[in-house]
Amino acid sequence: MSQIETSGLSRFFDFAADIMCVLSAEGWCYQINPAFERALGYDQHELPGKLYNRHFCELAHPDDCAAIQSALNKLISRQQTTVSFSSRHWCPWEGQLAGALSEKLAGRWRWLEWHASCGGNQVGGNQAGRDQVNGDQIDGVAACDRIYCVARDVTRREEQADRSSISLAKAEAETLLYEHTVHNMQVGLNIWRLEEATNANSLRLIAANPAAHEFTGIPMTEAIVGKTIQAVFPALIGTDIPQKYADVALTGQGQDLGEVHYEDSRVKKSIFSVKAFALPGQCVGVAFENITEKKQANLTLKQQRNDLIRVNTQLTDTLKLLEQRNQELDQFAYVTSHDLKAPLRAIANLATWLEEDLGTTLPAANREQLDLLKSRIDRMEGLINGLLEYSRVGRIQQSYERVDVAELLSDIVDSILPIEGFVVEIAPDMPVLKTTKLLLVQLFSNLITNAIKHHHRPTGTVKVSARDMGDFYEFSVADDGPGIDPVYHEKIFTIFQTLKSRDDLESTGIGLSLVKKIVTTEGGSITVDSHLKQGAVFRFTWPKYPHPNLG
Repeated sequence: MSQIETSGLSRFFDFAADIMCVLSAEGWCYQINPAFERALGYDQHELPGKLYNRHFCELAHPDDCAAIQSALNKLISRQQTTVSFSSRHWCPWEGQLAGALSEKLAGRWRWLEWHASCGGNQVGGNQAGRDQVNGDQIDGVAACDRIYCVARDVTRREEQADRSSISLAKAEAETLLYEHTVHNMQVGLNIWRLEEATNANSLRLIAANPAAHEFTGIPMTEAIVGKTIQAVFPALIGTDIPQKYADVALTGQGQDLGEVHYEDSRVKKSIFSVKAFALPGQCVGVAFENITEKKQANLTLKQQRNDLIRVNTQLTDTLKLLEQRNQELDQFAYVTSHDLKAPLRAIANLATWLEEDLGTTLPAANREQLDLLKSRIDRMEGLINGLLEYSRVGRIQQSYERVDVAELLSDIVDSILPIEGFVVEIAPDMPVLKTTKLLLVQLFSNLITNAIKHHHRPTGTVKVSARDMGDFYEFSVADDGPGIDPVYHEKIFTIFQTLKSRDDLESTGIGLSLVKKIVTTEGGSITVDSHLKQGAVFRFTWPKYPHPNLG
């Protein structure tokens, strides 16, 4: 039968709400009903072009073809008289399914649940039924001639199932993520269940994370999990902690317990920061962290802060005392310069008057003694002036100014007025810097004067040079004098120390010690490079930039 012939059956076929189609025994489409058009958007008038001579599997999703063909084979081979299967079919126009015929939207796959049965002529005995197409007999029953298929759209059900599956997978993933987070969190977590509402000691440990073991040292194994709070933390019994946990479990209100000190036979003396939060089923979660080391560090910092305050107070007192001593030293310096110089000047005047009054009657020996007396007076005055300069180095605030070292050296040489036969050579490219001009004048004046004064010949050369050393300049004052034995290189910088008798060479022994004090006070250093009969080179470093507190 190539089509549904009876009018009643035809009307049923056309007006049925279920999707219907007729297939050949090989699975090729013969006929569809209007419900097929509504569900999948295929017009039955388009059947010849769209469906006719197309296999049923071509209308389904490629992944479903194997299941479809397996079901049809069971009918064709008469293994089963009816089969059921689900498959996805392409709906070209989603708008048609929704009834919006004026707006055709992009298509989609729709799920159809099929029920199929085989139609054919049953013959008995030796009746062959050779006049039927594909009507070969199988065990006295005619082979499948037509396959009648009925389907319902179950897209919504399948999509809901998919959504449920996705939701379940999401929930499982969230649960796994939560378990992983709890397992790896760096905060100890114990979960207790309150078994008796009126008995806080009935709290029983039901779970714990690895950090709980790390912070307490108690292995949270099966031997501990399931035990009461008295068995797990015996030292808590008799405190208000269990009751606070129980209150959280009963009221649902979390509590911050602050710092809890704990110690027992398994847990060394420790301090914990503890918070309790409510969980369903009269359970309470206890999050805690061992803050013993942190507290100890804080105590250490507090002690260090107190020590720093104490040292700072002592330093302040010391500075005040030092300021007082400096004032006293200034007063002493003033008294020294005024009260000691006055008698010296009086003695010098008396010696001069005696020399003038006696005139030519003064014996040669007495004249020599008067000359010696006047030289001693000059030496004493030089010592007083040297001491005053030495005591003031680093205590009197100097102003900083732009200094051209070449010009400064030229002025110093002019003021020293070196005796005829001595030459002071100043190297080119001397630096220009912002510094304390007076201190540099004292340095170069002492070094150049010493080089001339201690020279062993009436003629000689003094060379002054400089080189860049990064944050410092290194200045050199070199002479071609008698040189200094390395044994005395340290001694010459000591105050009042001289290498020759003051009767042989008038000197206070303060010059080089003053030079060293000036250099070191400004953050530099000074050295001497010399050997006997090889001259001497004095090198000192001087900062390029002013001191931040004085510049």
